[in-house]
Amino acid sequence: MAEDDLAKSDPGWPTWNPPGPSGAPAVPPGAPPAQPGPWTPIPASPADPWGGSRLGRVSSVPPGPAPGLLWGGIAARLGALVVDGLVLFGSVMAVGLFASAIAQNPEASQTQPPAATAVYLAWWLLAMIYQPAFWYVFGGTPGQKALGLRVARASDGGSLGIGGVVVRYLIFSVVTVVFPLGLISGIMAAKDPYKRAWHDEVARSVVVRNRW
Repeated sequence: MAEDDLAKSDPGWPTWNPPGPSGAPAVPPGAPPAQPGPWTPIPASPADPWGGSRLGRVSSVPPGPAPGLLWGGIAARLGALVVDGLVLFGSVMAVGLFASAIAQNPEASQTQPPAATAVYLAWWLLAMIYQPAFWYVFGGTPGQKALGLRVARASDGGSLGIGGVVVRYLIFSVVTVVFPLGLISGIMAAKDPYKRAWHDEVARSVVVRNRW
């Protein structure tokens, strides 16, 4: 899949000046960036051509991709999942109360049970697109936004395009449903210099957070 299929531009992203092989900035202070665009791509290596090496193989990894930003750690990402889970739980409770009110309406007719079913189906549809829709439109779910997290394209910090969002969500769903895979992915992401889970690597994305 071409990079353009996974991306849409985000010109407001700050510039990151990664360290060179000697540890000094690859671009001298005051000099124009090595590449045009809002951020310089994550350094690639033969071990991982999509950006950076895994499991601590990178000798010098900056704490974040740009001034004021850090890599999104596992604790913050788990916290965002908890917040999103509470949002979905609260919404399904509200839907349940609404459907119950429909069913108990004294003026109930034969059309109301299908109406209650339609309400539940609509909720399931919204729950299914909850994460990818927020990733694509806002760069993060409400839980991620509450904790200062943002899903970004690894190459230049732009927002993921529809292709990248779909790929990321499909891998995320499989990893989340199959319990051992989720645990292994979380452990590997904790050890990854750029805190990338499997769905980040496949979709060529990273998660960053604001430096509070």
